[in-house]
Amino acid sequence: MRGSSPIAPRATDRNPLSGAQFTRLTNFEGAKSNPAISPDGKFAAFLSDRSGAFDIWLIQANGNSLANLTQGRIGDARAPLRAVGFSGDGSEVWSAGIEGRRLKLWPLMGGAPRNFLDESAAEVAWSPDGTRLVYHTWQAGDPTFVADHNGANQRLILQNEPGLHNHYQVWSKDGGSIYFVRGRPATREMDLWRITPDGGEPEQLTHLNADIAYATPINERTILFVAHDKDGAGPWLWAFDRETQTSGRVSSGLEQYTALAATADGRRLAASVVNPRINLWSVPITSHVVEEQDVEAFQLPTARSQAPRFGGGSLFYLSSRDGADGLWSYRDGKALEVWKGSDGALESPAAVSADGRDVAFPLRRNGKQQMHVMTADGTGLRPLPSDVDLRGTASWSPDGKWIVVAGSDRSGLGLFKLPVDGGSPVRIATGPFLDPVWSPRGDLIVYCGPQVFTLTPLLAVRPDGTPATLPDIKVQRQGERARFLPDGTGLVYMVGNTMAEQDFWLLDLSTMRSRRLTRLSSSAVMRTFDVTRDGGRIVFDRLIENSDILLIDLATSQAPP
Repeated sequence: MRGSSPIAPRATDRNPLSGAQFTRLTNFEGAKSNPAISPDGKFAAFLSDRSGAFDIWLIQANGNSLANLTQGRIGDARAPLRAVGFSGDGSEVWSAGIEGRRLKLWPLMGGAPRNFLDESAAEVAWSPDGTRLVYHTWQAGDPTFVADHNGANQRLILQNEPGLHNHYQVWSKDGGSIYFVRGRPATREMDLWRITPDGGEPEQLTHLNADIAYATPINERTILFVAHDKDGAGPWLWAFDRETQTSGRVSSGLEQYTALAATADGRRLAASVVNPRINLWSVPITSHVVEEQDVEAFQLPTARSQAPRFGGGSLFYLSSRDGADGLWSYRDGKALEVWKGSDGALESPAAVSADGRDVAFPLRRNGKQQMHVMTADGTGLRPLPSDVDLRGTASWSPDGKWIVVAGSDRSGLGLFKLPVDGGSPVRIATGPFLDPVWSPRGDLIVYCGPQVFTLTPLLAVRPDGTPATLPDIKVQRQGERARFLPDGTGLVYMVGNTMAEQDFWLLDLSTMRSRRLTRLSSSAVMRTFDVTRDGGRIVFDRLIENSDILLIDLATSQAPP
């Protein structure tokens, strides 16, 4: 994890998982994720595609009485944050709200669901005594409210500036605080905070600057969460100790934890454990809409591959030997590791020059992300001197003289052109922007604008900083969602309601009209893609989470009396 706070494996006598009993709750094929557990620990709910679409499933803690609660009535039940949870008294299960779909309450014993809270409510959590609840909406700044247990008498207690987010709200065990995760999730810059139910000034608890999620208090001293480590490996289970103000990894081994929830007394946890598989696939660009059967595996000699980028006659992609992603190149049937993840993990695709001779990527040095350039064979690594702290991906100018990046300097967030041969950065736009892509024609830079909930608009600027106009196109925040055709005549972009409902579209830059390229049906998560040099195919990554739901019963000595 990035940041200044201490973070290291916890000593065994302070590890809340010491002596815990782990029980695999699910024993069937398919994806299982986003578990929740009832306040009394007798039921668990989770998402699964066991019946085809992703529904919310309910199961007793002893493994009996598996039932499909939603039965396709809300379509794909997945959501970008907590997708499911229990009401304060455990009699109902809630399904998350997203744009175009209301947050709903579902009776535990079956029956018709009902809409709950306002139309933009995203996720909700009840206080330990069941008398109050906290929720936030998916509107800009994630407005956060406290209300009575039935949703009445809402009171706004927190709202951020657009682009800054409040997620995973949960009450402390005494009901005196609300913990939440705050920051910029698209760039994995999140930390644990707390605020009183009456509002006021929030208090930052960690300074890790990592992709913290699923904050889960188990007692007044310990808050568990999931996150990747500083090298990009994981995600693992971690704990924040309020007495020592330190965080450390508490899970062991190679199992990856993606979500977590706890009972009212904190003695029992429900967690999703995954063994993910991510590889590259391709689909043709044609005059008609292509379907799932047209998708082909893109064969590579490495077991894991993601974040493709073409340059010259080579494909560059991310892969790992030890959990931290490094950079590989592939040409003429041979793969070469050109940057080892153990020397500095890469969290986003490398930028590749048009001729394929040079690559650029950010590495964390002296507390900030600094751009580095090296030749495509892995030699000649050098930093580009700059006071810009980078965010997201970068892109070369067609002539190889500049690299456009998103980041911040002393004047704040924006887009910058970094001169490859040295010199001062040139600011071309100001705002919380990400992932600029430079047109092969050199006349246009497309980037992601301010994020609202999980969506961000595609915006454009000329290389001299003059704003340019694009149609209204919104893409998912995580991943790199836009690439130009090699001749610069069109922009391919990826859109969908969730990370796993993505399809490709093509914007004709002369007419500013879009047409659909694909109608895909896989449930795999898609994040990043590129277009082959001949413009004939899209190569993209797909993540399949081979997952299970675990129950973790904490030892009596680790749980509160």
